[in-house]
Amino acid sequence: MQGLIFGQEIWIMQPGGTQESDGRDDWMNPDHKMLLDQKATALLDLSRALLGAEATVKVAQALELAKGFHHGQVRKLDGSPYVTHCIEVAHHGLSWGMTDVAATCAALLHDAIEDAPEEMEAEHHLREFDEHVYEIVKSLSKIRSIQTGGGDLPATYRRILGAASKDLRVLIIKIFDVYQNSASLNVHGKTNAKNKASLALIYVGVARRLGIIALADALIERILPHLMPVQYDRAKATLEGMLKRGEAGMERIIPELGVVLREGLAESFVIESRTVGDYFVLTEQPGTGQLMRIGWPTYRLRLLVEEDEAAWRVLGKMHSHFGPLPRHIRDYLNAPRVNGFHALTTRIIWDEHPLTVQVVRKRDDKANRLGILAEWGVSGPDTNRYMRLLATLGDSDLRMSEVHAHVLPDMLDVYTPKGDRLTFPVDAVVVDFAYLVHTELGEHCIGARINGIQYPPEHPLHDGDVVRVLTSKQARPQRSWLDVVKTARARTLIKQALKNPDIPVKGISRPATGQFQVTELGSPDILWSTCCLAVPGVPIVGRISEDAHWIVHRSQCNKIQHSQWESGSWAIGDGRESLHVTFTVGHRTGALLSVLKLIAQYDINGHSIQGKGRSTDSYLISMELDGQPPSVLGLFLSQLVLVSSVQEVLNYTWKA
Repeated sequence: MQGLIFGQEIWIMQPGGTQESDGRDDWMNPDHKMLLDQKATALLDLSRALLGAEATVKVAQALELAKGFHHGQVRKLDGSPYVTHCIEVAHHGLSWGMTDVAATCAALLHDAIEDAPEEMEAEHHLREFDEHVYEIVKSLSKIRSIQTGGGDLPATYRRILGAASKDLRVLIIKIFDVYQNSASLNVHGKTNAKNKASLALIYVGVARRLGIIALADALIERILPHLMPVQYDRAKATLEGMLKRGEAGMERIIPELGVVLREGLAESFVIESRTVGDYFVLTEQPGTGQLMRIGWPTYRLRLLVEEDEAAWRVLGKMHSHFGPLPRHIRDYLNAPRVNGFHALTTRIIWDEHPLTVQVVRKRDDKANRLGILAEWGVSGPDTNRYMRLLATLGDSDLRMSEVHAHVLPDMLDVYTPKGDRLTFPVDAVVVDFAYLVHTELGEHCIGARINGIQYPPEHPLHDGDVVRVLTSKQARPQRSWLDVVKTARARTLIKQALKNPDIPVKGISRPATGQFQVTELGSPDILWSTCCLAVPGVPIVGRISEDAHWIVHRSQCNKIQHSQWESGSWAIGDGRESLHVTFTVGHRTGALLSVLKLIAQYDINGHSIQGKGRSTDSYLISMELDGQPPSVLGLFLSQLVLVSSVQEVLNYTWKA
């Protein structure tokens, strides 16, 4: 028997997994106590139905632990016990198909580490309860920012994604957590609700990529009214009007379906209306999206068959009876989408409007809507279908934007010489293909034969291309590739490779360990600091940056820690590079005059001087200067920041 002190109560762990309280739930009013009991009972009943009686004993233990960890905590929504949120997350997971004991327990306890008071020793008790559950809960817990004390979203996101590459339950529980929270966004006020909706949107793409289309659509419908309320209301009104106009046509098509509803063809059908979420697409910046124009088709006809042969016969019958809409016939039955969607799809014209038709095998119908959740078993799902996503999640130095880019809608189907299909975003290049096939192919890529014709590594791919990667043992990744690749995997692996000290940096030589020389000012691989202006002749330090460039600071810059930097020197000669500088000046008469006087003082040529208003009190000025050696141009730059009218130097570069 072991006692756990939780708040004002002592919960006594009894043999068999039950717990008794010697205190009372007097901090809850009767209605909230009834609500909690109802939700707890519903969860345990569902657990017994889906997991069995023995597994439910452990779920009940996790439930009592969650009650203790969140004792006295209430929800902003209605003042109800906070633990009801945890119960609902676990209930969502089970009801949507995540029939897994450890996942259900982790969902119940997902906030325990970050919310339970320190004296409860939540981590210790979770370890004692179940090591697997503890690992999932730890991965889901927020990482606190040292500066603010609040949650560090990027760090937390990276930890969730890193853990998900080994255990997908982490990511799926997080999606259900976000889904449950999205039901109460209205309590946060318009601004906070929009911010939270934007964060929730990050997980929509992941849910889509895991094939959980129904959950992604449900999440979108909850967050769009807060993310873009005006556009959503307009789109909803437009769609409702179009659906109403199409109702009669859907009634009239039912008798016509007799042509395919017969033995050996389709066994049944479903007509479903589209939602506003169907017209929503993610955009490149995480947490953002775009509502497309609401238009036809607004209905989907799903015809269910037993086997492949029946599917093709049904498709042929539909085409011969109704006529197909050109360029909309897709065979996802034999070449499924990257999220696992299997069907034959087409469009027909009915009642003067296009109608989407899907011919689906009955065994694929559930998986097409629930993806990985449809395949869950006692030991979890088969993750082979999702290995591309898992490989991306497992990459180190992962950024939110890179994973987000991976879950954006794919547009190109490209094939290996063996006929394997790989899917890429529009504008993906040969290097993207090479890295997806194998890391070593990417690192040693020198080009590819596309449809029998040789092209360089930066060549863009097109839909239907057959690609054979060409390699050389001497070849190495190029920094210029970062400007053209479109996949998160390629970008991350290129950055990792470029941090290898054996990979040369253009304009930088490294004669000894911990030392470097700048040999070329105009190198695109070098980033010049604007906080301290590392101009030619001053003592400098440098290192590889997170985006695989070589960044240079003055050695006395107060924004660096010297233990992380290499000592540098200048070996540039006295060439005739030009200096491009962008800075801001105050919005007042004669603000630029002192800068022009400084240019004249150093006898510098101004090839290009451009300005535009930046705000009500400042102008943005861009200049291209030459006519003097780099040492003089650097001296000018050092003096520029001392001019009283100059507010800030935003960036500067050198060009030969």
